[in-house]
Amino acid sequence: MVFGVIGLMAFGVYFIATNLRQEELDNIDFINQNYNFTKGIVVKKSVQKGNHIRVKYEVDNKEYIGIDGFTSYQKVSEGDTIMVKYSVSKPELMISQFNEQFNK
Repeated sequence: MVFGVIGLMAFGVYFIATNLRQEELDNIDFINQNYNFTKGIVVKKSVQKGNHIRVKYEVDNKEYIGIDGFTSYQKVSEGDTIMVKYSVSKPELMISQFNEQFNK
């Protein structure tokens, strides 16, 4: 019984993680269909539960905050100006210069 519950929980976590990763890949594909670049400012950096940054950027006088990951060898600090690639039709979708899909 206990192993069944643990197995069911593990499957649930796997299912959620797989769906989240697929959603992220779908968003990147969408961005790459029609995109533009702008500069953004790193407003928060976190190295707990995975490395990620919050980036504030502006498109057509509207401010957005997006989240993207980075690797430990990529040097980034709060307050840094970085490049952002965003979807023209959905500017709330973005990836930063640290994303491996940025130059594709």
